[in-house]
Amino acid sequence: MTEAETARNFSGIGVSKHTEIERIVRAPGPRDEPSDKELITRFLGGSEEAFNRLVLKHQRRAYNIAYRFLANHEDALEVAQDAFVRVHRSLGRFKGRSSFKTWLYKIILNLARNRHRWRASRGESKKVSLDNPKQYEDSEAPRDIEDPKLSPMREIGGREIGEQIQRGLMQLAPEHRQAIILRHIEGLSYEDMAEVLQCARGTVKSRLHRARLELRDTLRDLL
Repeated sequence: MTEAETARNFSGIGVSKHTEIERIVRAPGPRDEPSDKELITRFLGGSEEAFNRLVLKHQRRAYNIAYRFLANHEDALEVAQDAFVRVHRSLGRFKGRSSFKTWLYKIILNLARNRHRWRASRGESKKVSLDNPKQYEDSEAPRDIEDPKLSPMREIGGREIGEQIQRGLMQLAPEHRQAIILRHIEGLSYEDMAEVLQCARGTVKSRLHRARLELRDTLRDLL
C-alpha cells in the first residue's frame, strides 16, 4: 500500500496529507475503544477500519511528542503522518514484546530526530518556531489545562510560561530533550523509556538527571 493510499484510509476519502492529518489532530479522541492488541489483531486479519481506529486512538499523542521535540507545527504534522505510514507498513512485524504505545514512541522519536538532523544540516537547528500551536489545542500540544475561573491575565501568563518551557526544551541536547518529554510529559516508566531510547535503565536515569539540571538552569535564564 502506498503512502497516499494510507493517508486516504485515515478518513476513507482522498485528501492531501496535511489537510487530513490536521483533521486528525483536531478531532476528539474516541471513547470506549478496543485495546491496541485487539485492533492490531483485526488489522492483521484484513480490517483497515481497525487500523483507522488505532490511528484515531493515538493521533494526538503522536503529534504532541513530535511537536515537543521539534517545536514546529508543520514538522510535527509531517512526523506524525509518517509515523502512522510506517506503522501501517511494519505492524505485521510487531512482536508485542513491548506495548504498542512504546513501539509507536520509538518510531516517532526516530523520525523526529531525523527531521532535527535534517534541519541542522540546513543551519536551522537554532530556530524555534512555536508557530501558534494553540490553534490545535485539541491535539494537547500546548498541554494547557483550561480553568473557567482563571482570569484572562492568568490564562495569558500560563500560556507564556508554557511557551518558555518549550523554548527551554529546545535548548537541550536531543537526548536530554526526549528524556524530559518521555518522563515528565508522557509519564513513561524508566523501563519503557529504556525500551524507547534503546539504552540501559541506568543510562536513562543519568540522562534524565542531567536533563533536569540543564532545563532548570535554562528556565532560570528565560524566566
